[in-house]
Amino acid sequence: MKKFNFIINISILIVLIIIHTNDVQAQNKLSLKDALAITLKENIDIKIKTHELKQAEKQKKIGLLGLLPKVKINGSISANQGESSLEFATPEFPKIENATSESKSINGNIEFSYSLFNGLGSIYTYQKIKNQSDLKSIELSIEIEQILLKTAKQFFDIAFLQEKTTIITDLLLVSKERYNKIKVQNTFGNASKLDLLSAEIDLNKDSIDLMHAKFELDVAKNKFNQTLNNSLNSNFYVENKIRINKNLLFSNLKEETKENNNNILFHQYLIEITKNDKKINSSYILPNVNLSLQYGYNNTESNTSLILNQENLGLTGFINLSWDVFGAIANRKVTQNTRIELESNKLKLTSIKQKIDQEFNTIFKQYQNNINLIDIETRNQLTSEKLFEKAKEEYYQGTLSKNDFRLAQIDVSLSKNRLNKTIYNTKILELDLYRLAGKILEDTL
Repeated sequence: MKKFNFIINISILIVLIIIHTNDVQAQNKLSLKDALAITLKENIDIKIKTHELKQAEKQKKIGLLGLLPKVKINGSISANQGESSLEFATPEFPKIENATSESKSINGNIEFSYSLFNGLGSIYTYQKIKNQSDLKSIELSIEIEQILLKTAKQFFDIAFLQEKTTIITDLLLVSKERYNKIKVQNTFGNASKLDLLSAEIDLNKDSIDLMHAKFELDVAKNKFNQTLNNSLNSNFYVENKIRINKNLLFSNLKEETKENNNNILFHQYLIEITKNDKKINSSYILPNVNLSLQYGYNNTESNTSLILNQENLGLTGFINLSWDVFGAIANRKVTQNTRIELESNKLKLTSIKQKIDQEFNTIFKQYQNNINLIDIETRNQLTSEKLFEKAKEEYYQGTLSKNDFRLAQIDVSLSKNRLNKTIYNTKILELDLYRLAGKILEDTL
């Protein structure tokens, strides 16, 4: 059921993806929804997994597994001409030497064959192929979840670096204003050379920081384009306004994770496939019963035979039973290995459940902690701005030292960066919780 829901969701999103990706190239502004839509459409790893799923879907056709009857049309014609010598066992027939001989044979038939019983091996094989196809669907879901989360992380990295660049630019403008004022004051003897050099150092440092931030932003955009497998104009910028769901319920998400987590489903399918293998191996100890029917025409002519012309038209049928009596001995080791593999897969499922449960608890605690941090960092950022405005006023009045002013200037930029980082990290944690619950696709597009 999970597989079919996933395929339906993908089908519904195809139209949305096309609509989004047709417009993004012409836009400078990129939303998270646009980015994820491009990823779903263009990402190479997703394309590879999609092709593997299509191959698996084709493999589970009944006709490829020998479950359908076989119908064959056969026909042949042969002729012979030569000399024959015949010697009979009784003296009643005279010996014939170097007699001209001619013979001709015509055969044609329609053959129907079907395996009535093969220990249910074909049925178990079909069930295995079907489960393998479902497993490929789960693999595709896992790949999409990981790529979407990776895309979101890179998107928010760019958003953070954009904000960081803006913050440093503002910082640089203040440093430039300070430098220009002190330069004028120094000209008139109201500021020392030391004050001017100090302002120049701070201005240069802010300029260097801005260059580094822009470089980091370009690198982040290149990585982002690689994930999208797209060539967006490097001048694009991402939306920095995001909505965080601050009311996620632990119990609801925990239950959804237990039921819908794709890594858990993956290992459950592995167990089912191993059970199929066990049934297939067990079917080898049972007999095989095959039915064959032929309706055909046969005509044979020979001038050297006792019967000059023989013609047959009719139905022929037989049932064949075969039983490999000693096959069970050779199959015993295979069955034992399959049983061991089944137990191993069950242990792996238990282990993955424990790991996912631990991962969920950790991420949810981080999410809750960050929700509280957002409020604290918001208040701290507002306080830092007020402090900076007060420090700026006192500095230009000459009642605050240059070091204290610089500290206030740096503090306000750091508080803004911390707030932005906390917001983006919280959103990523929210998306990671959706991934664990198997719903990141429906909650992001």
